[in-house]
Amino acid sequence: MSDRLSGLLGIARKAGILFSGQDTVRAELRRGKRLLVILSGDHSRNVRSMIEGYRIRGICRVMVTGCLGREELGHLLSTGPTQIVGLPLENGLSEKIEKLLTEEVDRYEQDQGL
Repeated sequence: MSDRLSGLLGIARKAGILFSGQDTVRAELRRGKRLLVILSGDHSRNVRSMIEGYRIRGICRVMVTGCLGREELGHLLSTGPTQIVGLPLENGLSEKIEKLLTEEVDRYEQDQGL
């Protein structure tokens, strides 16, 4: 999964549509962009609370990568530790990433017997 996710995030970054980091994602949401927000599995409460209001208002959809911590997410992006990234919802890449992450959650729940 991380190879596919890495490839999709790399394409988004090269296309200039990947927003990385709390301040950058918040700024894009304040500008009115609707985003798919991806949180690392070990994100902080501050990051979660910052994004929660936008999620409640329907400005963004939030996915949590249970299998990727901030170190792994940062490694996929070739940056330092990263807790939060965002992509425009109107983009086909965000749909593919959301589907990939949803499939991963389903597999995890099956493995855990949930």
